[in-house]
Amino acid sequence: MDQHAGMVADPRTRLTSGDGLKVSHLTGLYLIAAVSGLVDAACFLGLGHVFAEMMTGNILLFCIFLGTGDHIFWHGGYLLALGSFAVGAVLGGRIFRGARGRTRLGFLVEWVLLAVAVALSMTLPLKSDPLAAMYVLAPLAFAFGLQNALVRKHGVPDLATNVMTLTFAAYMSDTRLAGGHNENWPRRVGSIGLFMVGATLGALLTKSAGPWAALMMGLIVYSVALTGLTRQSTPA
Repeated sequence: MDQHAGMVADPRTRLTSGDGLKVSHLTGLYLIAAVSGLVDAACFLGLGHVFAEMMTGNILLFCIFLGTGDHIFWHGGYLLALGSFAVGAVLGGRIFRGARGRTRLGFLVEWVLLAVAVALSMTLPLKSDPLAAMYVLAPLAFAFGLQNALVRKHGVPDLATNVMTLTFAAYMSDTRLAGGHNENWPRRVGSIGLFMVGATLGALLTKSAGPWAALMMGLIVYSVALTGLTRQSTPA
């Protein structure tokens, strides 16, 4: 995320055991940025022009409807996303303050929620039934609320996993043009770039095949990221 509270994970970590595909904790966070782009593109284009992860957009919709005098319940998707995200963040906060090792369980719970959303997106009539999109949106928003709370503890400074505004501003304000040195530019550019790649791919998949394709790709990428977010690691 753009700002992290509490303990910060050491980016110089490597996995020490286990077979099969595995990535570092740092790589796992980069991949989360790509997953965020994939999922939000699918939600915006295929689930009613709302967001499962970027709550700034949903809050803006609420304020626009309120300010223009439109009924705030006219489009219930953004409210469902806000509520589900909030519940997920509360659970993430409980895990954050719980016993050691629960955080890895939290990331696994997120994987299950993403898998449920993928299954629902493949079986429900999203095009013909507006309510069907809500069943997909709810577990997605819940999962990202949980994730954002957990990343507050396991994040890395200057590596954004979701909203890129502060990261982009930090990059520009620390350039030589602004009198800075931009020491952490690779992390900033990497996270923004992966978010953009994920969002672009998500849009292409949603347009060509449907939101299920983008969500499936997000689940695959998150499965790889999970190997770096849940396994024991030691300094490299």
